[in-house]
Amino acid sequence: MENKPVENKPIRKWPIILLAVLLVLSGGGYYFYKHYLAHDKWKPYVQAELKAIVLKATDSLYHIEYSDFDLDLASGDVELSDFKLVPDTNVYLKMVANQSAPDNLFILGVKKLTIKNLGARKAYQDKILNIHNITIDKPSLTIINKRYAFNDTVEVGRPKTLYQMVKGTFKQLRVDTISLKDVSLDYINKSNKVVKKTALNHLNINISDVFIDSLSAKDTSRFYYTKGIEVKIKDYEIKTPDSLYKARLKQIYFSTSQRKIVLDKVDYLPRYSKTDFYHKTKKPGDIFTLNFKQIAINNIDLQRFLRDQKLYANTMDIADADVEIYSNNAYKGVKTIKTGNDPHQALQKLSLDMKLNRINIKSTDITYLEADATSGYTGVISFKNTSGYLLNVTNDEAAKKADHYMTAHINTHFMNVAPLTVNFKFNLTAKNGAFNYNGTLGKFDGKILDKLVKPLALVHVESADIDKLNFNVDANNYYGKGHLEFYYHNLKIQLLKKEEGKKALQKQGFVSTLANTFIIDDDNPDDKGKLRPGPISLKRDPTWSFFSFLYKGLLDGLKPSVGYDEKTESKVKNTVKKVNKFFDKINIFKSDKDKKDDKKNKR
Repeated sequence: MENKPVENKPIRKWPIILLAVLLVLSGGGYYFYKHYLAHDKWKPYVQAELKAIVLKATDSLYHIEYSDFDLDLASGDVELSDFKLVPDTNVYLKMVANQSAPDNLFILGVKKLTIKNLGARKAYQDKILNIHNITIDKPSLTIINKRYAFNDTVEVGRPKTLYQMVKGTFKQLRVDTISLKDVSLDYINKSNKVVKKTALNHLNINISDVFIDSLSAKDTSRFYYTKGIEVKIKDYEIKTPDSLYKARLKQIYFSTSQRKIVLDKVDYLPRYSKTDFYHKTKKPGDIFTLNFKQIAINNIDLQRFLRDQKLYANTMDIADADVEIYSNNAYKGVKTIKTGNDPHQALQKLSLDMKLNRINIKSTDITYLEADATSGYTGVISFKNTSGYLLNVTNDEAAKKADHYMTAHINTHFMNVAPLTVNFKFNLTAKNGAFNYNGTLGKFDGKILDKLVKPLALVHVESADIDKLNFNVDANNYYGKGHLEFYYHNLKIQLLKKEEGKKALQKQGFVSTLANTFIIDDDNPDDKGKLRPGPISLKRDPTWSFFSFLYKGLLDGLKPSVGYDEKTESKVKNTVKKVNKFFDKINIFKSDKDKKDDKKNKR
C-alpha cells in the first residue's frame, strides 16, 4: 500500500503569502469595518486577524508588519503602508534542528500597496472578490537560499493551494492586473562553501488575470493562477564592484507565458580609456569590450526556478555580438593571477545554479589585441562571422553528476580569410581545470599573419602559402600538451629588430638570409613527402588569460613545424648576437675612419 504523503514544508513562495494577505485583508476589512466602525476598533481587529493567518500558514516562521491601513468603501480603494514580511530566526533554527526547515527564507518590504476598485461589499456578501488593480510600490525582496539534504529525501506531499488557504473567506477571487514598480531583489546563496550574492534593482513587473477558485489550481494554461507575468527593465545600467566596467542593457524582458528572457542591446564596457584603465589598476591585464545585439533564454523550467531557484532552460541564443580583448605587456606591476578563471571555471563561480542545454552563437566577431613593449606595435588576431553552439552549460551539482563535460563547436573565419573549425571539451569537475581543444584551419595566404607575428615575434612574413593546419591539445591551468600538423609551402621570412631612436622596425637582412637558407624549411611536407610534426609542450604562465594561452600553445607547435625548434631558436639567437657585434665593430671602424678622413681634408 502506498504511503500517504506528509504535509509539505512551510511556505516557500513569498507571492502566495503576500497574495493571501492582500485578499484576506480586502474582504475581511469590509467585515470588520462594518461591525466595528462605530467603536473605531476595526483596524486592530484586521491587524490581529492578518497576523494570525500568516503565523498559522507558516508554522510561526513568518510574521507581518505594516504602519497603516485605509479602506474607502465608496471608491473601493485600499492603501497599505510600510508592509513587511519578516522571518523569525529562532523558529527557523528550531526547524533546521528538527529537519523541517525550508530551503529558502524570504524578507519582504513594501513601501506602499494600493488596491483599486475593490468590491468589498460583494466580497463580504457573496464571498466573491473582484479587484481591478493592485499596485505595489518599491517592494524589496531578499531570498536566502540554503539547501538541506533532508528536503531532498523526506517524503513531501502536495502543498496547500492558495484556494485552500483562503476558501474560508472567499469562494472566488479575481484580480485584473497586479503591478510591481521599482522592485529590488537580493539573492544570497549559502548552499556552497563560498557565499554568493546577486542583486537586481529597478524591476517593473506586471501580472495579468489572477483567478482563484476551487478548480483554477488545475488549470494548465495558468502559471500560479495567472495568465502571465511580465518583467521589464529599460535602460538599465550598473557598474561592476571595482568600478572599472559598466554594464548597459536597453531592455530586459521576461515572460512566464512564453517562458523566456530576452536581453536587448547588451554592452559591457570599460569606463576609462585604455591608458587611464591601466593607470587605475596599476597593473597589466586584459581589457574587455563586449556588445550583444540580443541574448534570449528560451523554454525556462519555471517550476524548478521557483521551487529550487535554479535556472534550467533549453537554449540561449546570442546574436550579432562583437567581442574585443585588449592586453598591453608594457605596463609594469604585479600581474593578475588568472589561474582558475577559464570559462568553465568562471561558470562554476556564478551565484545562480543553472543548466542550459544549448547555447547558440550567430554572427559574432571576436578580436584579440596585444600591445608589445619591445616592438612598440600591437598584434591583432581576429575571428569574424563566428557561429556555433555549446552543450551542457552548467554549474549545478546534480547536472554535473549526470554529465560533467561541457562541449563547444565553433565555426569562424580566421583573420577574415580562412575557415577555422574549433572544438572544445571542458571538464566541469576537474580541480585543475582540464580541457581539450582541437580543430582545423583552412587554406590562406600566410602574409596575413604579419598582423600577429610582426609586432609580437619581430618576424615579417614575405611569403607563405598555407594549405592546412590541424591541432589537438590537452590543457589545464598549468600546462598544454598536444601536437599540430602544419601544411604549407613557399615560406620566406624576414627577421626584424627594434632600434632605439627609430620608430619603424628594422630588417635584419643578413641574419634573415641565413635563417631562410639554413634554418627555416620552405615546405612542409618536404620534397620527399615527409611531414615535420609540431609537438606542443607548454608550461602555462599563471598570468596568461585563457585566450592568450590558446594561441601561445599553437605557436609552440608552429615553431618546430617550420624547423625552428627550441634548439635551433637558441642557435639563432646566439648567431644574431655575434652578427650584431660584428656589424657593430664594422660600424665603429667605419666611424673612426670617417673621422680620420675628415681631419685630413681639413688640413
